[in-house]
Amino acid sequence: MNDVEAIPPCARGCTWPEHDEDAPPRLKPATHGILCASCFYRVKHALTLTPDLMANMRAQVNGFGAAPLTDRVQGGGDGAPLPLRVGPLDALDSLWAKLVTWGDAIAEALGTATPRVHAWRNLTETQGTRPATVEDTARKATALTGWHLDRLDDIAALPLAVAYHDDLAYGTDDARGVFTLAAAYGIEPRPVKPANKRECPVCGELDVFLKWPDKFDPDIAVLCGRCSWVAEPELVGKYAKQLTA
Repeated sequence: MNDVEAIPPCARGCTWPEHDEDAPPRLKPATHGILCASCFYRVKHALTLTPDLMANMRAQVNGFGAAPLTDRVQGGGDGAPLPLRVGPLDALDSLWAKLVTWGDAIAEALGTATPRVHAWRNLTETQGTRPATVEDTARKATALTGWHLDRLDDIAALPLAVAYHDDLAYGTDDARGVFTLAAAYGIEPRPVKPANKRECPVCGELDVFLKWPDKFDPDIAVLCGRCSWVAEPELVGKYAKQLTA
């Protein structure tokens, strides 16, 4: 039995794709707490995208974003529509409340202080974020997601890690996750920094990079942009750690 087989499988039941249809599925090992590398880096990427996503949604609330003004709130005595889009406003509040609520649960599980954030609540739960500019929204979201990112290794080892991953990355119809919201409201992908690239073991070029999960492909991958070399699935976690250090 090799080292990979000795590690317990990912708690989400993730498997590697098989080229042979008759071959049994191979379970991905839980290399990060109870999660495999794909799940761990998927949720890490979701947290990294969140500040820009929230800023983009805040910009669209006031009608200055790229999305067309279809949802409007009626106001004023003459019935003139206000350029306030309730769709991104509700989505922004829901995502903010999601992060705050998970922060409370994680802090309790880890026995640490909860993240210090500005939010509005009713008697039972967090409802959303307080009104802010686009820049202030990005700053506050960076601080909140930073709290989660700093503890992500510990979070991945908690029993709640599976529910946390699924809720943050994908969510539900009533409370959508980061990737679903990014597809709906748009976000510019962050370019891979040249300094983070590594030498390709095949062609030798400094062009090996980490492909993050997206709405078209939910897995991470390590590949060369020059010769199209792709790292074996068992080595993706190792490369990902190097490329994100």
